[in-house]
Amino acid sequence: MDVFGYGYRANMKYPVVSALAALLFAATVLAKRPQILPEPMLVNVFALTEASTALQICMDSDAYKYLRHNEKRLLRRLQGNINTLVQNIAQKYDQDLFSFFKQSRDEAAKQPDRIETLRKQYNFCGNGLLERMKRYVHESRQKLDYFLSQQPLAR
Repeated sequence: MDVFGYGYRANMKYPVVSALAALLFAATVLAKRPQILPEPMLVNVFALTEASTALQICMDSDAYKYLRHNEKRLLRRLQGNINTLVQNIAQKYDQDLFSFFKQSRDEAAKQPDRIETLRKQYNFCGNGLLERMKRYVHESRQKLDYFLSQQPLAR
């Protein structure tokens, strides 16, 4: 059977294998490739990492033990909200971003100079840290949700 008009006969001895190979090739070509993170997103991820680091230092400190139950719950919720924001960015641009964010936060939260700065500024968990972080996370969520909604779907 002359399929292509040039005397070439398609080998149909293994049609299922040929179909699977074509499907795998198509899936590879269409696989979602990470997009380059736009500069505003990079700046946001950096700022979110800094905020998350401050919350982590607070939660790792002795001062955390003395917080009221609702304050501890708020801290955990704020940390979770930041995680969600970064996960949303990662989902849009690069799946590896969230693990990079977590590693950066955890390393920064162990740096003595960062710990000392938070101790001086907020006595680890006090002096308005919770209120400031509540406002920051709320504003960040609004801005990022809007920004991400304006971006084309990642491919």
